[in-house]
Amino acid sequence: MVQAASVFNAPINIRLTSGQAPDDNDFKVYKHISGNGMRVSIKNISGTAQRIKEVALFAGDIPLQQAKVYGEGYHMLCQYRGSMSELEIVGAYGSDKSFFHLPDNPHDLSHNIVYYLLQLSQGKEHSLIAFASCHKFLGKFRFSPGYLEAVMDCEDILLQPGASWDMEELVVLTGNEPSLLYQKLSAAINANHPPMKSKWNKIPTGWCSYYCVGTFTPEEIYKNAEAMAARIPELEMIQIDAGLNAKNGDWNQWKFEDDLAAACRKVRDKGVDVGGYYSPFVVDSDSLLAKNHPDWLVCDEDGKPTNRLCHKESWFILDGSHPEARANLRKLIRYMYDECALRYFKLDFLSYGALPAGRRYDETVTSIEAFRMGMKAILEEVGGDSFVLACNAPFWPVLGLCHGNRTTNDIFRAWKQVGGNAREQFYRNWQHLNLWINDPDVIVLEKQDIVRTKNGLPSPRPCTLTDAEFEFHKAFAVACGGMILSGDLLYEISDANIAILKKMIGAIGDAAIFDDDNFEVGRVKSLLCLFNWDESPKVITAPIHGKVMISDFFTGEALGTFEDNVSVELPPHGGKVVAVTQS
Repeated sequence: MVQAASVFNAPINIRLTSGQAPDDNDFKVYKHISGNGMRVSIKNISGTAQRIKEVALFAGDIPLQQAKVYGEGYHMLCQYRGSMSELEIVGAYGSDKSFFHLPDNPHDLSHNIVYYLLQLSQGKEHSLIAFASCHKFLGKFRFSPGYLEAVMDCEDILLQPGASWDMEELVVLTGNEPSLLYQKLSAAINANHPPMKSKWNKIPTGWCSYYCVGTFTPEEIYKNAEAMAARIPELEMIQIDAGLNAKNGDWNQWKFEDDLAAACRKVRDKGVDVGGYYSPFVVDSDSLLAKNHPDWLVCDEDGKPTNRLCHKESWFILDGSHPEARANLRKLIRYMYDECALRYFKLDFLSYGALPAGRRYDETVTSIEAFRMGMKAILEEVGGDSFVLACNAPFWPVLGLCHGNRTTNDIFRAWKQVGGNAREQFYRNWQHLNLWINDPDVIVLEKQDIVRTKNGLPSPRPCTLTDAEFEFHKAFAVACGGMILSGDLLYEISDANIAILKKMIGAIGDAAIFDDDNFEVGRVKSLLCLFNWDESPKVITAPIHGKVMISDFFTGEALGTFEDNVSVELPPHGGKVVAVTQS
């Protein structure tokens, strides 16, 4: 496996934008090694400004040709798994590069790319190589069979004569139990980015409008608030999702007679709390903000707002390094905090704020620094007594800047999303209550078809889930341990599913630890979370100690007595949560 000493003792490679190798006397490199972590700083001693593309903290051969691989993506929607020679994408939106059209880098050619962390597994041995901080530079890993690089993306920024840069901390961990390695990584990350504390002191629960309301109207929000108060007050909060504001960027312009403040008051009049929605870094190209303040946006070389890296061509990016743009962020979030009395904020599409997309107002900062400047401006206004949920976030750049973080793709009532989201989430279960509170997106329990409007035309989203796949989804919610938001119409959901939601709310807390990365057997407290990913029935077997009795967690039905192993047959795409008691 990969050992810390072999990585930390290797030379540091500084790669200039020009493609030329720096002279031996251009830079001074400082290393500080402590246990499993290494910190590096570089100082420009050349006497002239140096434009740096990247710094390789390690670049060399490793004794692994066929190891299994898992790696994080740049943003929420992307993860990777596979082998040293070939990766497959965990997620529904393609690779980071294809989704965001990330800039080409000649050093990337002929290598696989993952971000932030890389887990290499061979037999029962595992190496976890990761960046334990993200203050200034984006960390990524390049690899191919037998070769690895751990790289800091310096974005072609100038390092002035006599100036120094601190690289992000690199951690190398090796052992036989991945969950213990991730505990150590969590501790290293927390030392650099202490998790945000909230006066909420609880895992949020609630209802979200996005997955059951085809055409958004405030009246639908009010109907569900009334139903929540009457039928399941344990959910506590209505999360008003996208759809109320007129344009991204114009967060003081509304589509309806009821603005956000009025909508919040009417929800509270129903007897439940309310949470708000805000996309701080995306700006519609036809918004008033884009028209009146183009200088607040990330620009191209000609000084015009650019959408070059944006997944949606109609979006521009707010520049977090611009002081007036940050002042506007503060103004809008204070409106939501003061006038709307919001203490829960879902901040969406955050990855855009950290994209290396073009020229920023302050050309001395990286895209990561600009993003964190914008986020800190928001948090300085509302972070003290609020809950801030990051969504569509760049994962490491948002460290220490949110209370909760969405960890999966959007859910829909189809196996592609139910199964896909579960795999995405289970790879990230270790982050829950360590880095932040995980948000696995909403829970859907009803067979409801949704029809939305896209480009002026109806866009149907029919429910295609089988009964077994709904059971899989229910088990997924328990195995996550994180936030529980309902995505069904609360005035139509069945009494039986109301009872299921209440059981889920009672179970939130720790996330399941899985026996392996097949994700068939997860363990949390006295529960076993069992999953069949196959297209045919399968017996799922979980080793146990001694003799136990098991029962269905949701129904209480006794399922038998077992010794040494618990075995449960599940239908295709089926799932089950069983409670285990000593016999």
